[in-house]
Amino acid sequence: MAVLEFKSYTVNELSYRKNDLYKETNQNISINPKIEIKNTPKQDKIIVTVDVHIGSLAEKKNPFIVTASVSGEFVYHEKEDHNQVGIDTLIKKNAVAILYPYVRSLVSGITNASNQFPALILPTINVAQLLDEQSNRQEAAD
Repeated sequence: MAVLEFKSYTVNELSYRKNDLYKETNQNISINPKIEIKNTPKQDKIIVTVDVHIGSLAEKKNPFIVTASVSGEFVYHEKEDHNQVGIDTLIKKNAVAILYPYVRSLVSGITNASNQFPALILPTINVAQLLDEQSNRQEAAD
């Protein structure tokens, strides 16, 4: 049995909205996704949520805004953690790495379905680096 067991995922939110202010140019569209990660322990399971926000309705250079939110249910089997990696590390790295492809697929599908722009394929990410950057920003804000 795995140390971290992935039970299932659910889509919390998926939305696409066209930006009527968008002005088409010959320049490449610059879209910087904002990714948020939350985890919530609930009795013997852990719920990890990955939220992605892309674009803006306030800027002329963004053709759309997309929001996707996916939560996954995980179970930590402490007795199987022979290397003593720990629940925090497993949740922060492995759970997010498991859920992110679902978010990527949702974003690609909904942007492709718009039939106005090519599908937006989110880049793969280094989960550990992303979490470290978020942690550093949070500490600076506190």
